[in-house]
Amino acid sequence: MLEIGNKIIISGTGGIGKSVMMKHFFLNVLQNTNYVPVLIELRGLNEYDEESVDLTDYIYSTMEKLKFKLERKYFEYSLETGCYVILLDGFDEVKNEISNQVTSQIFNLSEKYPDNHYILSSRPLDEFMGWNQFEELYSNPLSKEQALSLIKKIEYDKNIKDKFYKELDEYLYDKYETFASNPLLLTIMLLTFESRVSIPDKLNDFFEQAFTTLFHTHDATKGGYKRDIQSGLGYEDFKAVFAYFCFKSFFNSDYKFSENRVLEYIGIAKKKQLVETSFNSMNFLTDLTNSVCMLIHEGLEYRFSHRSFQEYFAALYTVQLDDEQQKRFLELWLQGDRYRSTSNYLDMLYELEPLRFTKNVITPGIRELQTLFEENGRSEEWLITLLYSEICVRTGKNGDKSCLVTLKESYYNDMIRRACAAGGMYKNMQEERKQQAIISKNRLIEIIEKEFAPGGWIEFKKIMRKGYAKELLEYMQWVIERYEFAVNYIDSVNKNSLTGEDDFSSMLEEL
Repeated sequence: MLEIGNKIIISGTGGIGKSVMMKHFFLNVLQNTNYVPVLIELRGLNEYDEESVDLTDYIYSTMEKLKFKLERKYFEYSLETGCYVILLDGFDEVKNEISNQVTSQIFNLSEKYPDNHYILSSRPLDEFMGWNQFEELYSNPLSKEQALSLIKKIEYDKNIKDKFYKELDEYLYDKYETFASNPLLLTIMLLTFESRVSIPDKLNDFFEQAFTTLFHTHDATKGGYKRDIQSGLGYEDFKAVFAYFCFKSFFNSDYKFSENRVLEYIGIAKKKQLVETSFNSMNFLTDLTNSVCMLIHEGLEYRFSHRSFQEYFAALYTVQLDDEQQKRFLELWLQGDRYRSTSNYLDMLYELEPLRFTKNVITPGIRELQTLFEENGRSEEWLITLLYSEICVRTGKNGDKSCLVTLKESYYNDMIRRACAAGGMYKNMQEERKQQAIISKNRLIEIIEKEFAPGGWIEFKKIMRKGYAKELLEYMQWVIERYEFAVNYIDSVNKNSLTGEDDFSSMLEEL
């Protein structure tokens, strides 16, 4: 890894093992290099506001907490001499309100002290296209051999594990490769294997099955010891309270908590009278950690066993909101300064209620963009420069050249992307774009390399001012195609909606 470069991003989906890999790097640096490793969980910066965020201070205080005593002037000197491998874990967990500030400080730190190594992990983000000083690497899924190896290493009931290993080897991996190649989902497959339920096709169902298994069944690692639910709540009531806890904490960007903070959320849920049965908040917290294993207790803090559980149950609570509440709430969130497209929450919400999600989330965004497009004279140039701002030419290892663009407007772009995905034409559209753009792309690359600084980012406005608006628009036609497809899809969905006729037979037919 260190031979690749000094500035690296590792991106991968939830549950693929990024944080475990960062911990491995930490140990590996100690064992095999002369560098000092520093592992920073970036979500810890969420406790600060934008004005008080200081990444260098945070790194220094983290080292001090772990008994690495060094006077501040010597710490700064050691940074200058390149003593460190700085591991920045979980960039996607940084609150949106401070993300620009954190990004700026990562750039400043790596530029001020360029002799250190900086490795950052995150779920995939469009904004990484603008991090041109960083090399982005992607976490690979588990191969069949790796998946089998992982199952061998997990501490679990031997009989169940051996049976699962055999079936994974014979057919489960090949049939469910998307899930079996992800460490988190593979573990859930093992967890639910004993109950012999069918393996689901949707991500949501994985987390529902895992929760059901953990709530109802014996602990397979403890010789069949039955874990009591101390709060006394039944399955549905417990799930209702936990879903509200996840909903509130997710939208407050809380991923780890003090005990008081957890009890505060549980107390709010009790006041809402989501369930008729009274229960003790401390007992509920004990259940979350000891019985259903949704939270992990580490030192003075609690965190989710995996963030994906928080996202799933937050989505589960959201579907209980009526249309007006859901539509208005999500619109305020998506267009506010809290939204970052880093979580699976919206994907899970779509899986739970596809048509309702399209009407309440995607449609308002596309309609709003459609209105703005009409007001701006249906100008393709306006639409392209609204969504994207810069372009650069990159050369691959095999010498092939391609263009990268920087995302400017994430909300509308995300709604277009989701409409295209929901409409089922994503792959075909990408292939079509590839064929249509190849001539203009080559021409645009030639213009960029001739007229502008090679390898750098060039603003669209500069390209247009130099008289190459036509060539830029030709290359960016895929943006127009995506937009038109999204509008047509939304039109078709709303056309097929209920007509509102009062005749019972007509409504029954449509329903």
